[in-house]
Amino acid sequence: MNITEKIQTLRKEKGWSIARLAKETDMPTVSLRVMLSRDDPNRYTVKNLKKIADALGVTVSYLTLEEGELESPALTSTQSEELKAVIAAAIDQYFTIKQPQTPPASAPLESAAEIQDDVIFNEDDPLED
Repeated sequence: MNITEKIQTLRKEKGWSIARLAKETDMPTVSLRVMLSRDDPNRYTVKNLKKIADALGVTVSYLTLEEGELESPALTSTQSEELKAVIAAAIDQYFTIKQPQTPPASAPLESAAEIQDDVIFNEDDPLED
């Protein structure tokens, strides 16, 4: 069973029309109809496959693996780039990247004479010349 057949089967099991699946995936109905009318699995973008899989309650792997296939199918370069972008966005969303904070503006340094006036001497300490 190919991707399109799996999507159609799952959609029908839920009793959903293509319009309902389009609504659940937030995709235009016409675009989804065109996608489902093609048999070429490389016509689906990773982003759209993820939306469809989530709506149908399955994984993208389930949709893309053919029966008896043990390895993941090869991705086109476009799908690979899209997948990398999705992963990078998920990582950025999960981990908040903290920007280095600039230290607060420090007060101007005091003169040596001002510092010396603030020094407290202990009477028991011997004074040095």
